[in-house]
Amino acid sequence: MFSGIMKKGIIALIGMIVALVFIIVAFVGPWYGGTSSGVSVNFYLTRLESAGVSMGYDNPSVAIFMSDIKNIFDNTMYLTMGALVTAILALIGMLGFVFNFGKSNMMRMLGAIFGIITFVLALAATIYFMNALTGKMTGLTGFWNEEAGPGYAWYLMLVATIIALIASIAMFLKKSDPEVVAQPPQ
Repeated sequence: MFSGIMKKGIIALIGMIVALVFIIVAFVGPWYGGTSSGVSVNFYLTRLESAGVSMGYDNPSVAIFMSDIKNIFDNTMYLTMGALVTAILALIGMLGFVFNFGKSNMMRMLGAIFGIITFVLALAATIYFMNALTGKMTGLTGFWNEEAGPGYAWYLMLVATIIALIASIAMFLKKSDPEVVAQPPQ
């Protein structure tokens, strides 16, 4: 039973689906959060949420506070969107390989290559965010400290990175079934 599943690349396909779901959740979840003067603050890629009030980063009252770090959130958002798009393309390639759409070797390579690109973009988003944010937030001395730290979305993106890498390597290592070529009648 399991040899048939392994042979067809189902495990790699499931891994890429999980990575895609994690990237989507990371895109909408809080990347950083903490408390400031007793008020809970969460930073999302597109907005700031404080005391239950959500405000976009272009809001004038937020823009003054966020002027130094708005570009960090924007760049992380663009890297995350790139990882999302390439994960979808990797998933299409893996689906094509598993369900024999098109040329199986080409679909396998498409899934694996876009999976590696997903890995690179997702890893770049997490590392860039961590390094760029360190020292930019007023009063914070590091990425992890007593008052603030990464939100669940940052951790999910890190996990999605690892899963995308494993799924891509699994797809690279899969052997395509030999293409069946119709013989002309003799």
